Parts: sequence; structure tokens; C-alpha cells
Amino acid sequence: MDDLLPQFLIEGRDLVAEAHDALHALERDQADAEATDALLRSIHTLKGSVALFDMAPAQRLLHGAETVLERAQRAASPVTYADRAALVATIDQIDRWIDAMETEGGLPGDARTVADDLLQSLEGDEDASEKSADESWIAPLLAKPQFAGNANAGGTVFRYTPDADCFFRGEDPLATVAAVPELRALSIAPDEVWPSLEEMDPFRCISVIEGLSGADEESVREAFRLVPDQVAIARLNHGAAIDVGTSRMADGASTLRVESARLDRLATHAGEMSIAVNGLDGFADRIERHDRALSAEFRRIQGAIESASTALRASIAEVRLVSLAPVLRRLPRLAREVAAVLGKDVEFRIAGDATKADKQIADGLFEPLLHLVRNAIDHGIENRDQRIAAGKPPRGHVSLAIAASGERLLVTLTDDGRGIDPTRVRASAIAKGLIDAEAAAEMSDAQAQRLIFMPGFSTTAAVSDVSGRGVGMDAVRTAVERLQGTIDIDSAMGTGTTFHVSLPLNAITTRLLTVSAGGEPYGLRLDQISETLRVAAAEIQPVGQGQACVIRNRTVPVVDLSRLLGHASLSSTTARLVVTEVTGEAVALRVDALGERIDAMVRGRAGLLASVPAIGGTALLADGGVLLVLDLLELAA
Repeated sequence: MDDLLPQFLIEGRDLVAEAHDALHALERDQADAEATDALLRSIHTLKGSVALFDMAPAQRLLHGAETVLERAQRAASPVTYADRAALVATIDQIDRWIDAMETEGGLPGDARTVADDLLQSLEGDEDASEKSADESWIAPLLAKPQFAGNANAGGTVFRYTPDADCFFRGEDPLATVAAVPELRALSIAPDEVWPSLEEMDPFRCISVIEGLSGADEESVREAFRLVPDQVAIARLNHGAAIDVGTSRMADGASTLRVESARLDRLATHAGEMSIAVNGLDGFADRIERHDRALSAEFRRIQGAIESASTALRASIAEVRLVSLAPVLRRLPRLAREVAAVLGKDVEFRIAGDATKADKQIADGLFEPLLHLVRNAIDHGIENRDQRIAAGKPPRGHVSLAIAASGERLLVTLTDDGRGIDPTRVRASAIAKGLIDAEAAAEMSDAQAQRLIFMPGFSTTAAVSDVSGRGVGMDAVRTAVERLQGTIDIDSAMGTGTTFHVSLPLNAITTRLLTVSAGGEPYGLRLDQISETLRVAAAEIQPVGQGQACVIRNRTVPVVDLSRLLGHASLSSTTARLVVTEVTGEAVALRVDALGERIDAMVRGRAGLLASVPAIGGTALLADGGVLLVLDLLELAA
């Protein structure tokens, strides 16, 4: 059964996401029949899935949710606000239990109690006529001689109708029934009129198996956990049925699933091939110096290899694209929990969660987004009284928007809260000794707001149980940068805050610009570069304690990369500049030479390099050399 757990975790979380999508649709229109049907299908399938594992409370809870929706369908009535709230709580709880199955291997000890509490909110005022309709099979069963005497003592009855094709799937209905504990009475009868001997199909099951057990309902249901769609179960109390359960399985499409490790190996090989292909240029130049005809033939073959390598890399990148919906599915529930703990009324929305990105990006995106959402609700959104006093709606709004643009994944998290006060940020940074007063005074508001990403920064006077705007925000930046991304802030006092996160869609290789500084080669990520240009060295003038030049009518500070890295600077009449705006302000790095643009596999800094500032990672060159990749954000900060 453990072999099925990975697939269950994936499919279970997908079904939870589908259920929440349907619940959002019902929030907009409680009479949306299509959304009700979609929700019921998700719950049906979830109930069948959890039956494969020791998750009886989850199965019972989902049955209760199923009953609520079927009741609404039979009455052709909309799903009420109370029912919708109970259904949201139910799906959230199933989501937590799926997490528990992954981390703990089973449900927590209080699962039965939690299920009982939630079932009370789901049951509502179901009228007796609706219940009796579901119990129509019980009276004929109790009328049979073998059940009449035993039923008076109470117990649990069941009606098991095996699927007609069960034999082809290797199922044994009698073995299933034999697993029912405390079996007191049993009846096996045909589900239809017996066909003639000539028409009899020995491979088709047409039996109905009814039984009475002295065990409780959950124990009986456990025996049928592999066929929950084929059984109805009821608890008797001196012959009276008090609960009835049936379930149906939704049809599903098969999907080929590939181990992520295999995709990772394919991506690694594709990256190594790109590196090897990059090395062919130098070899082609050497051939050309000796034999032009042979060089022409070699370049033709080189072009074909490059084309095939590019196509292979693109195909692997496409296979590695996954929807972000499963990754982000927990955010709405966690946002509700944070808001409930803080006593705030917050509406959280996600747009574009079906956008696809490389699996490495998808896997690493959840944690930084979770921290941003917690911070937005905790210290971005004001409480109800503060919002009313500020002339805002009592309910706060936090929205997450995701979109693909070119080769980048753009993630935007916006709240309509109080905003980030740059004056308060400066004062806090000075008080904590992160910067001095002179440096803080020279900062623009945008630069001051970025101080929240410094390790150890916080503006919170007391530690919150949930989060603090700034506490751990350096971890957010680190996580984003580990994914070769950038994060920026746009905040206005009293209006709200927006975090802009930009990530690559393709994580196999990284586009680099090679530069030379102090006679050593370095790599710079192209996504961190705004432009490159050459200017006369005389145009760079001293300004205060630094240097600057005018670029497109803007005065831009200039930093010598060689000196920054501890090398001697080369004097030249022409200055080669790399302009970056990763800090929110334009900064130009002066380099000795601009090299070529290459696709390389950048590995994160580790070992001795892990403690070296401004080193973003390393890349292997075609000649076997190692290229240090610099982090412009740390260099320009």
C-alpha cells in the first residue's frame, strides 16, 4: 500500500485544489449547478482515494460532505452559506490530513474527534424523508429470517454489490466480506434474474452480498475500503438505522508519471551537452587557420549539432514544465488560518495559478510565497477598526498574480494594507547596527524599503506567533535568488505593498555574459543586466566619495569591478560598463572587457565559496575551466 502513497499525495492534492476552485465558484454564485457538480465529483473521487489507506475519519467526513451536496441537488436548491463554510472547513481538514500522511505516515490521534466536530456542522437539518429514501434497502434486509433475530441487538448492516467486472481485476468479493469483523449474518443473492445456463457468463459477477456485523461502522467500512463505491453501510440501534453511506467513483484519465530524478538527470545531460557545444567554436577557429575547406565542413556539422542540442534542451524543458496549481493549492487555506489566528477579515485570491514553470522553480516557490503571504496578512493588513478609521473597507485584500512573460515567470503579491514606512525602516536598521545614520540618510525611499531583506532586520517591537514584516525576509530573498530570480518592492504608505518576483521559466541552463576584471574571467546573469555600453573614460567623474557618469540623461554611480574584487584596475581611454537595476536604482559596473554570451549550468555556491560574498555560483566551461558567477544584487547593494 505504501507504493500507492506518492500517487495518492499528488492526486489527492489535485482534487483538493479542484474542490476549492468549485467552492470559489459557489461563493460567487451559490446556485451554480456546474460548480456543485464539480465539487461533488472531487469529493466522490477523494472519498474513494482515502479508502485505500487507514483514513477512516477522512472517508466518513467526505461522505458527510457528499451528503450535503446530494441533498442540494435533489432539492434543486443552492448551497447555503452555512453549508459552504462547512465544506470549506472540511476540504481544508482533508488537506491537512493529506499532509499528515506524507510527513507522519498516518492521521493524527485526534482525527476521529475532529471529524465528529466537522460532521456536526455538515449535517444541518436534513429532514427525515430524505434519510428514509436512502434507507430503502434496509427494511427488506431486516425482514430476512437470518437477520431478524440478530438485528434486535443492534450492529452494522451492509449491502455489497460487487462490480460486474470485478473478477477481471482480481477482486474476490467473498474474501472482502470475510474481512468484516464480528460477522453475525450473511445473505448472498443474485442482483438480477438468473440467466439460462446457455446465457450464463461465468466471468461476470451478478451477486449481491448483504450482512450484519456486531462491529462499529468504521470497522465495517474499513473492510470495504478498496471498494467504497460498491457498498452501502448503516448503523443499527435495536433495529433502527441511524446512518447510511454510499459512494460513487468518478472516472479518471490515466497519466504517465515520470520520477523527477530522471528528469533532473536528463536536464543535467542536456546542460552538459550545451557546454560541450560551446567548446566547438574555438576548435572551429583552429581548423580554419589550417584548412578553410575542412573548416567550412566542420561548421556545417557544428550547426547541425547546435540545432539538435537546442531542440533537445527545449524538449526537456517542455517536459519539465508543471502547473503551479498543485504547489500553490495550500496557500488559500493557510491564509485563512493566519487571518483567523489574528482575528482579521482577509480575502485572499490567486490568479494565474495554472501557469506552468520548470519543476525546480515550482518546487522552490512555495516557501518564499508562504512567508510573503503571512507577512502581508500579519503586518500588512490592518485590523478591522484601523481599516474603518482609515476609510478602507473592513475586509482586507491580498492577491497573488502569476504570469509568464517571455522566458520569465512574473509573480506579484499585493496587499491593500498600511504599506512599508521607509522612515521607520531606516530608524530600525540604524538601531540594529545594520547601517550607519549617514548611509541611511543618503538612501532613497525605495532603497530604504529594501533594507527589510537584510539578515536580522525587523521593525516589530514584539515577536509575533505568525510572522513579522522583515523577520526572515532575508530568507525569502535567498530562496528567490537560489532559483536565479529577483525580488523587488513597491510600497506606498496607507495604500499597500506589492512584491515583484521574477524567475526563469527554464531552470536547465542560465544565460550568462562573460566579463574580465583584473585579468580574471567572471560570469554575470543576463537577467540582472539592464544594458552594456562603452563610454570615454573621461566621462566618468568623481562625485563625493565615488564616481559617476551620465547615461541617457541620468547620473549613474560607477563602481570599478576590479577594485571591488581586490584586483588592480587596468587604465584605458575607453570604459566598458555593465548597468544593473537589481537594487531598484541604476548602478554601472566598470569591467576590463565584455566577453561572449553563453548558456551554462550554474551550480549554487557550496563549500569554501558558501561564505564568500557576491559569489552567486559556478559554471563549468567547455575547456574544463570553472567560471565564477557573480551576484550583482550583492555587488551593487
